[in-house]
This record gives sequence, C-alpha cells and structure tokens, in this order.
Amino acid sequence: MTKRTLRVFRRWLIAGLIVIAPLGVTIYVLWWLFVRVDGLLGQFVYNAIGFKIPGLGLLMLVVLLLGVGWATERAVGNRIFGWWQGLLDQVPVVRRLYRTSSRIVRTVFGGGRRFFREVVLIQYPSPGRWTMGFITSDTPSPLTAQIEGAVTVFVPTAPNPTSGYLVIVPRTEVMSVPMTVEEGFTFVLSAGAVAPPAPAPPGGPLGVAG
Repeated sequence: MTKRTLRVFRRWLIAGLIVIAPLGVTIYVLWWLFVRVDGLLGQFVYNAIGFKIPGLGLLMLVVLLLGVGWATERAVGNRIFGWWQGLLDQVPVVRRLYRTSSRIVRTVFGGGRRFFREVVLIQYPSPGRWTMGFITSDTPSPLTAQIEGAVTVFVPTAPNPTSGYLVIVPRTEVMSVPMTVEEGFTFVLSAGAVAPPAPAPPGGPLGVAG
C-alpha cells in the first residue's frame, strides 16, 4: 500500500469521524436523558405492572406535569396549590429550599426573559487574564450601595458549563463579545476549540459593495 493511498484513507477516516462523532454524542446524550427521565416514575410503574414498557415512565411524567399545570390554573387547583405552599412555609429548612428553587425555576422558565442576556469578557481571576462569561442581571438591589453600576456575570467551567462562578463586575470593566449565547456555550463546551464563524465582510461575502 502506497503512502498516497494511506493519506487518502486517513482523510476518509477523519471525514467519517467528523460526520459520525457528533451524531453519536447527540444520540448518547438524548438516550441518557431518556433513560434518566423515564426512570423517575417508571421504576414505580414497572414494579406495579410487573413488566417494563420503554417510555411509559416519561409519558406518565409528562401527563403528570400537564395535569398539575392544568389544575393550578383552575380555582380549586389554585387553592390547593396555595394551601400546599402555606404548608411548606411552616417548615424552616424546607421553606428556604422551596422558595429558592421556586425562584430559580420561575426565572429560568417563566415569562419571555432570557436567563443569559449577553456574552462578555471579564478580567478574571486576576487582571490581564480574560475569561468568558454570561451576564445574568444588573446589580442586585441590596448591593447597589456597595457596588454601583455593576452586573452579575456567570463564569462557566469548561468543558462542563453546569458549574461555574458568580462574579459581580463593574459595567465599565466588562467587554462585550459579538457572539450569541449559543455560540458562547459552544465555545465553552469545546474548551475553546470551536470558535463561532467570523462575521461576513460588509458588502457581501467578498467584501465588494453592490
């Protein structure tokens, strides 16, 4: 086998990996989520009926969420929900956990407001070292007396953005980045290996004015 043939095979192998690897990762993540969510109610249902039907637990969880949401919007359901919240407020530790989780869920999923507003760079953890983050809000009102004109920035860890740091930074020390939030997260997930596409030059793809 000649070197030229080996180079061709190598190009084909790399091209195949570029096509198959992302698809495989996507399928694996979706399957992992399916198995975990299906198991939330499925483990009780399958024990009760004596056999397993893949997806039944996920379907029942969706039906349960729809039912609770429908009941909450009705007068009787709303009263029951208010009674339940009042009951939880009587337990000190549970009250704090429930209120905190409720506020987080309402902020992330409620209304049309985006949780992450803008992709930025801040000098963190020390001056001269720039870190990518996402603006989540302006300065919380209890802190405006100490820090005026600042924003809260979530700095995710790479390549796992589910954890990170919350940094409060003066707005004048925040550098905006011409990226969408999705492009910013892709950059973090790939540990900086996948950069967003460069903006098209003015006047068209070739930079020639019409």
